[in-house]
Amino acid sequence: MENYITCGQAARRLRVSISTLKRWVQEPDLNIDTLRNHNGWRLFSEQQVELLKEFKRKLKRGGKRFTEATLLPIGNFIENKPIDSRYVSEGRK
Repeated sequence: MENYITCGQAARRLRVSISTLKRWVQEPDLNIDTLRNHNGWRLFSEQQVELLKEFKRKLKRGGKRFTEATLLPIGNFIENKPIDSRYVSEGRK
């Protein structure tokens, strides 16, 4: 029988937060189906942890991923100012 570890234990092994691990599990590229124990906690196999380690390596090599919203100046949101047109691409209105 295969050994399983909890979400917290897997996150500790991967040196990421539990919320990061939960977000990664939702990635369609990973295709990880997690089991749950009787308490409803996610359980990960050793093979799944290895897949997550490789996913983490790929993310580090690829650099940070930004969206248009990530790159907007934060002051606009705090002061409810309209967004400067130079920060908006033609594709989004």
